[in-house]
Amino acid sequence: METTTEEHPWELFPQDSKINRLIVGSFPPNKMVLPVGHKMRYLDGIEKINQKEKTKKFDFFYGSKQNDFWELFISSLKLKIEIDDLEGLKYWLEQNKWGITDIVLTTTRKKDSPSDQDLVPKKWNKDLIQKVLQNNEINFIYFTSKWVRKHFEKIISPSLYNSSKLFTLISPSPSGLRKFPKEVLLELPKVDHESNKEYRLRYYNFVLSNK
Repeated sequence: METTTEEHPWELFPQDSKINRLIVGSFPPNKMVLPVGHKMRYLDGIEKINQKEKTKKFDFFYGSKQNDFWELFISSLKLKIEIDDLEGLKYWLEQNKWGITDIVLTTTRKKDSPSDQDLVPKKWNKDLIQKVLQNNEINFIYFTSKWVRKHFEKIISPSLYNSSKLFTLISPSPSGLRKFPKEVLLELPKVDHESNKEYRLRYYNFVLSNK
């Protein structure tokens, strides 16, 4: 059995509307991409059966129950949207000119893991991202991890984003609370007696509400 190849299920949101803020992630978790019951095989040789319904919050970017991105987003911007109101969230994003995409289009994995470090990209999302940057006046670009930003800056011409302000977000996954990137702490220092969870929320508020 060949190693499982995963294809991105959404690619970009919104598809046709103008945007001025762009969120760039890595790739959805394996259990969000493949159908329930699908047998997945990784480079370490281990096979697993996908049980997507146990991990899914909704079928959309950051729709895993283990990912707190939308909780952080809604709380930081003080939006009056329920976390399970996907259509309300999409409407708000489109009306307020926020776009979302990922840096990888197709990938295999080293092992059964949603971690960026375990992705083995087969096709980068270069053409689509370049098209978005060419067709929109993007003021802010937010990367969901250092890994995403590193590869973005490798494959995308700086001339397409040199007028944009770039931010690296703290990972919205549970691992994001373990250690913060140095550049994040320099951008907004952590204060005494502030828990890691409190700091992550304050950092999201700081960068996402930037004018």
